Amino acid sequence: MAVLGRKSDGRKGALRVLLVGEDEGRRAEIKAALDNLGDPPLEIVSVTPQAGSHESGNGVAPADVTMVVFNGNEEASLNYLQKQAERSPRPALFALVHERSPGLMRQILRAGADELLFLPLDAGDATRALLKVSESHRREEKEQGGVICSVVSTVGGVGVSSLAANLALALRYTLSKRVALVDLDLQSGGLAVALNLEPERTIMALAEQDKKLDSIQLESALSKHPSGIYLLAAPKRIEDSELVSDVTLGAALDLMRRLFDFVVVDCGGYINENVVAVWERSDHLFYVLDQSIGAARCCWRFIELFGRLGLSGVQPHFILSRYVSHHPISEEQITNTLGRPIYAKIPRDEKALEKVQLLAKDLWQCAGNSALTRAYEDLARRLAAGDESPEEAPGLMSRLRGVFGSRS
Repeated sequence: MAVLGRKSDGRKGALRVLLVGEDEGRRAEIKAALDNLGDPPLEIVSVTPQAGSHESGNGVAPADVTMVVFNGNEEASLNYLQKQAERSPRPALFALVHERSPGLMRQILRAGADELLFLPLDAGDATRALLKVSESHRREEKEQGGVICSVVSTVGGVGVSSLAANLALALRYTLSKRVALVDLDLQSGGLAVALNLEPERTIMALAEQDKKLDSIQLESALSKHPSGIYLLAAPKRIEDSELVSDVTLGAALDLMRRLFDFVVVDCGGYINENVVAVWERSDHLFYVLDQSIGAARCCWRFIELFGRLGLSGVQPHFILSRYVSHHPISEEQITNTLGRPIYAKIPRDEKALEKVQLLAKDLWQCAGNSALTRAYEDLARRLAAGDESPEEAPGLMSRLRGVFGSRS
């Protein structure tokens, strides 16, 4: 018995599918149809009902989805389906049928099927059913693991790297959390500068791997800061940034979620498939802007793009950086322009930042009692407490490929 179909390439969300049917030729046809689906990634095992009844004894990992093919011997297929429904834990059960008989459909649903799909498989129906299972698994894994926070801005110079680094430090110093930072601003590598590090290890150690990522490989790519936080640094050479894929990032984040309490990702200012892959895994997404017309305009463009992406698992919160209370452009004007509330304000404190740069130390070492430091500590406590913004804009259910185009 061989594993058939697409491999997961280490990506989270790869569903293990057990395809069960007497007719090997029919199973091959269905497998080919599943292989052509774009999403989610699948690992498919094709077996007869006799072999499928003892999958664990055959060295097969428990299935996320069991697809039972009805092609003649309906009684045997119904019995198999019912036995699978009685298992604990049980997989999601799909029945694949040719005959559109109301009587047979009632029997299948009573036997415990979660989905009823007709042959030949309709790509849209199959994708919908599989994505529903995949998203359910993703939500469960988020609840069981650490918290992933993304920081982004489409306007430069507002302090994205500074916010990401200091939020991570606040979580470490104030709450003693296990924290990792990921520098996804791959061309500038701003997090290493913000942390006063010269990392020998970078994300390229993971991009060059040709096997599934494990904790030993991840550890070999991380650099430790004196505070105790860990950095997955950007490549040393700008041209190497093109070698980092969404698959690499997805595998790294999935593993880091299990190893750390918080993972903070500096997404920089360039939005592509890598960044969206991070957002899909994020529990919090912070967009940074300052008190300028240009920043507000760029923020509105970001809001429109985010709506088109249709990422229902996370909604952006807006952080006002370098905030000055008497600025001509007030917080109220910005919230009215965006139609969104401000989640947090980080005050302007040039003296504290000067000390950080001149002494090559972090805020807690050289300006521990400053208003700037307290603002980051308040943000960290709020984040750890799971506090959400009072208003969230609903996403539009568009797929990623509709915005960026399909992958080659």
